[in-house]
Amino acid sequence: MLIGSTVRTASPHPRVTVPDTPTPVVSFVTVTYGTGPIVVDMIESLVATCALPCEVIVVDNAHPSRRGRARAELLAATSGVRLVEASANLGFGGGCNAGIERARGRLVGLVNPDLVALPGWLEPLVEVLDTDPTVGIAAAVLLDPDGSIQECGQMLYADGTTAPRRVPPAGVDPIEVDHASAACWLMRTVDVSALGGFDEAFHPAYFEDVDLALRVRRNGRRVVVHPRSRVVHHTGTGTPDPPRPAFAQLDTLRRRWPDLAITQPRPPAG
Repeated sequence: MLIGSTVRTASPHPRVTVPDTPTPVVSFVTVTYGTGPIVVDMIESLVATCALPCEVIVVDNAHPSRRGRARAELLAATSGVRLVEASANLGFGGGCNAGIERARGRLVGLVNPDLVALPGWLEPLVEVLDTDPTVGIAAAVLLDPDGSIQECGQMLYADGTTAPRRVPPAGVDPIEVDHASAACWLMRTVDVSALGGFDEAFHPAYFEDVDLALRVRRNGRRVVVHPRSRVVHHTGTGTPDPPRPAFAQLDTLRRRWPDLAITQPRPPAG
């Protein structure tokens, strides 16, 4: 059994309280892996910037040396968070899937534990999904802590690799992109469930979001980034582990998608 207990946090002195609602509009799902107090900061920013009824689901993957670290942080500092404890490392995709399966909202927001949500970030994403049936994934502009653009979506090349778009978006309307990192996605829950969520063949992480974005596009919907939706992303601080090579996951993507819809060659280095 890979999923252990599911509890609702109830700190007697919470720094962050997620209001209880039987009918959330948005279910936020985040995955932790040896994550420290930064996940509490992220949830605090969500609660402060979300005017809609929402729930927060945290799937805590088992870490070999920091097992239960996120659990301890959440139990001590939060109330109302739905905490799903995994007895193994489900990976990013598997962890997200476990959270999505428990989501009660009509929209699901996939958010990394090292994000800081900024005022006004959510409403544009909700609006585009509610008004444009051609959109399957609505993503935020990711900012570095100094305010510079980390990513305004990504370019997907014919060899399966990606590169961030760092050009400031012109205008205020959503822009279609090849792909966008799943650090901050909003999707219709029914859509992601119909697609079967993330493919866990990409375990533990990397390129599963590319694969899901391609399946969204194959299903006739678009991936967009909304210029008016902005969040800060503290890259690489969501887990204590260093980034791992993703050669196996890239090979899996190439096998699954031998004829990528995006055919632009990757520009030469330098």
